[in-house]
Amino acid sequence: MRSITAPARLRQRNQLTLPDAIVTAANIEEGTTFIVELEPSDPDLVRLRRVRTSYAGALRGLYGPVDEYVEGERAGWE
Repeated sequence: MRSITAPARLRQRNQLTLPDAIVTAANIEEGTTFIVELEPSDPDLVRLRRVRTSYAGALRGLYGPVDEYVEGERAGWE
């Protein structure tokens, strides 16, 4: 996937509006919380990271076809 860039301007009281292209591509919803990180070695690099509010499903598929394994184990119970 290609990176998406769009201009944003800092307003009064340090308000920053995210461009529509970024919000749409990242599936960002109203009320989302972010961490803002300044790279010490490059003060022009500011990162914006979304704070996860739920980890449900985050590891799905990590260990392969777990559902098949569980079904096989359950079949042995009978």
